[in-house]
Amino acid sequence: MWDQLLVGAAPGDAITGNVLLLQRELAQLGPSEIFSQHYEAGVQGEVRTLAELPTRPNRDRPLVFHASMGSWPVYEALKGERRLILVYHNFSPPEYYVEFAPEVAGDLVRGRWELEQIRDRVELAIAVSEFNADELRQLGYRNVVVVPPTPNVDRLNHVLPSPDMLDRISSWGPGPLVLCVAQLLPHKRIERVLAAMAVLQQEFLPDARLALVGVDRFPKYTKALHVLGRTAGLREPQWVGRITDAELSALYLRAGAFLTLTEHEGFCVPAVEAMAIGVPVVASARAALPSTVADAGILVDDPDDPMLVASLLHTVLTDDVLRHVLVGRGVSRAKQLSAATSLPQLVRAVTDTEPELMAALAATLGGTTASDGHRVTGLPAGVRLPSPGAAS
Repeated sequence: MWDQLLVGAAPGDAITGNVLLLQRELAQLGPSEIFSQHYEAGVQGEVRTLAELPTRPNRDRPLVFHASMGSWPVYEALKGERRLILVYHNFSPPEYYVEFAPEVAGDLVRGRWELEQIRDRVELAIAVSEFNADELRQLGYRNVVVVPPTPNVDRLNHVLPSPDMLDRISSWGPGPLVLCVAQLLPHKRIERVLAAMAVLQQEFLPDARLALVGVDRFPKYTKALHVLGRTAGLREPQWVGRITDAELSALYLRAGAFLTLTEHEGFCVPAVEAMAIGVPVVASARAALPSTVADAGILVDDPDDPMLVASLLHTVLTDDVLRHVLVGRGVSRAKQLSAATSLPQLVRAVTDTEPELMAALAATLGGTTASDGHRVTGLPAGVRLPSPGAAS
């Protein structure tokens, strides 16, 4: 019934996971395709090429466009679309990429310009956080709603931890494990994590270990991180790279804390995954992180102070009462943000753009349109029809 477009699709990517979950719901109503300019082998069978977009099966309905990066080919392809639903996942600040990847910095600058150009064709703008919604309003968007990005945060609770990864973790030593899950990108500020962990080892917990899970996107930046870690005196950081869910489940099982000190984040799915599985979160009080973590984690006002971060980590790792509070609050917060809660909201937002179609479908399936907007019998779970005469 509705098709989706994103710039790049990859296994393990939070935005790609969001797109796939939405497609599975929309496909219960009719054909639903995903198109992408770039895609990696792990999602090849689920994503079609950008060149195929003009033949998409639902051209009479709005195209759901997931924006996270500027792209001239995607912008040109969008010129053929009269009606759009924008899902804004946020653009990283371009200044972080000037040194390591100037072409990416250019894409990020142009991306905001592209959002302004398509604005008049966007019937509904969906922001994954209030932080992102504010950015859209600054770009002149008016019809903006906030829906969390449907993370499937419970999946790791149903995955058997990898025995090989558990053995590997044991080989790192008996000290507490701090886990950082993030793509190795400049705006993630991995250098802050390295500096704080070096201080934690040198001043508080000599046996503490750091594991970094994340894809190496820019070798120049990754090389600089390795040099910084050695210069700071950080002992034995584990650069894990891309791993399976079973391996990630093992890391979360053994982790004493989850640490992210990113400077710019539109939501931060890994922090929610950590809370869902019962790992206390320490995060920078930057961008959308305060609204994502809320009172379920430790928010650091000055993430550039490695002594401050290290002392907070030390407290989280050694204070059993605090850990108990953080784990309880984290699990509760993750449920509020999980796909079970947010996915029906996202489906409803998309389907509300075609109230007449949904009413006709309900009648065909033997349901009736509820005046209070509740789900109509016969439609898939999570699909609720708008009230009669609701604006599209």
